[in-house]
Amino acid sequence: MSDPPAGRFLRLAGRAVLADGSSLLWSVAEGRRGRRWRAASRQGGSLTHVLLLEVGTDGRLGRLELTTPAGLLTLHPEPDEASIQGNVVAADGVRPLAFAWSTEHAIDVVGRPIAAAAMLHRLARSLAVGSARDVPILSIESDLSVHSGQRRVAREAEGVWRISGDRGELTLRLAPEGVPELEGDSGVWPLED
Repeated sequence: MSDPPAGRFLRLAGRAVLADGSSLLWSVAEGRRGRRWRAASRQGGSLTHVLLLEVGTDGRLGRLELTTPAGLLTLHPEPDEASIQGNVVAADGVRPLAFAWSTEHAIDVVGRPIAAAAMLHRLARSLAVGSARDVPILSIESDLSVHSGQRRVAREAEGVWRISGDRGELTLRLAPEGVPELEGDSGVWPLED
């Protein structure tokens, strides 16, 4: 991603109803160091997920913070990008996290589309329409358990992606600027005039 002219960084917010009936509010703010995504999901009047996801200008993960009823999770790649570390803070204490990591890895917050959209925006630079690639993944469940795995990512058409793996299949549409176009979208707005 090259630097846009001054004042031309992407800054959007949106809301949608997801397949499980939960409502999603999200925002993305782009700057010289990359993008910061924020998202919150609500179901039945209760917050289920609160996400902060930072990616560099290369689209790779810088930091992830996720809050669910199970607790608080944070992950960040180490400077050598060979490992990722963090912790989960829950009612019963702190659980350290450490996993193998690479520049090819991505994060999947199961059942929530923002981390997937960030991954697809990065892959759009190198994966041609009609191509597919296996991507190493750390998937995070709502109970804040983290699992290493792999997803098959196919770019089916311009802006249309299919992600498949042990969690089933997801088709996700991305607008040209790399934000999700979700079914049940209720709106997308600029953060600034």
